[in-house]
Amino acid sequence: MARMHGAVGAGGLLMALWLVLWRELSWPVLASGALFPLGFALLAGLGRLSLDLPFRVWYRLDLWAAFLAMVALRVGLAVLSTGLVVLRGREAPGIVAVPVRLRSGMGRLFLLWAITITPGTIALLMEGELLYVHCLRRPEGGTIPGLVALEEVLLKLWG
Repeated sequence: MARMHGAVGAGGLLMALWLVLWRELSWPVLASGALFPLGFALLAGLGRLSLDLPFRVWYRLDLWAAFLAMVALRVGLAVLSTGLVVLRGREAPGIVAVPVRLRSGMGRLFLLWAITITPGTIALLMEGELLYVHCLRRPEGGTIPGLVALEEVLLKLWG
């Protein structure tokens, strides 16, 4: 039953995003948008798709707000940094190996998403406990600023 709650929550979120993207409530949009969430919920209910969406995660609004604020701050700072690199023409790209403590698949997915949407960084590969990140400007000391704090919030959410 708990698995079905997570599937319904995730399916509802996917449907809401679909409607926001299309910005209309016509029957073709509703019908085409319902196929994926319904299939998602069906596969999860049958046990063919494992979801790492514990119900407790949805109620931690404080941690979600902290996570989104940290991502927004990272994106804002990265836009400025990337702009300076472009204007100066002094990029020093490199690949950084970052140890990851997250065990949850969803926690790792959110970490990869946060890194990839940040200008100047792209998550390349997660291999075991190591995440490889390509940086437009390789950070000093080989650690990406703010990533540890971001991972701490995700550890509290997903474990």
